[in-house]
Amino acid sequence: MTEEITRKRCPLWVRILLALSLALNLAIVGLVAGLLTRGPGPLRGGGPGLSYALPYIVALDRTDRRAVMGAVRNDPSLPDRRSRKAQFDDMLAALRAEPMDRAAVRAVLASQADGVARVQAVAQEAWLDTIEAMSPQERRNYADTVEAVLQKGPRGKRGKPPKPD
Repeated sequence: MTEEITRKRCPLWVRILLALSLALNLAIVGLVAGLLTRGPGPLRGGGPGLSYALPYIVALDRTDRRAVMGAVRNDPSLPDRRSRKAQFDDMLAALRAEPMDRAAVRAVLASQADGVARVQAVAQEAWLDTIEAMSPQERRNYADTVEAVLQKGPRGKRGKPPKPD
């Protein structure tokens, strides 16, 4: 008597989801690699930058930078991972709808833009608190460091952020 071994196949929706996840991960890796290897960079006049805030954050010392980023990470009023995922799920559904519902796509984009604006507002307040707590000399040194970042780029000449004086 021979026993027949049956294998359960992975459902099609799981395979599609994994393929989409892989494609998204590869796209992100490609974008990061492209940003790291492209020409002069956003701070050297090579086109629009990732963010106007980048030189201000890079110029902070490690402790202050971590405090600002921690304020953003720990703020309960900001969208959490679950709500951001739900927005992406809503966008995927809207993109797959036939016919495409332009208003639904626009609504998701508006919701995501609102989340980004709220994150930016929290980060700006934390940054302002940090700058306000500095002594006048520390602020002058910080301004010099921001200027150096703007001239050299975010990683300076040796691949590390410029050190404050």
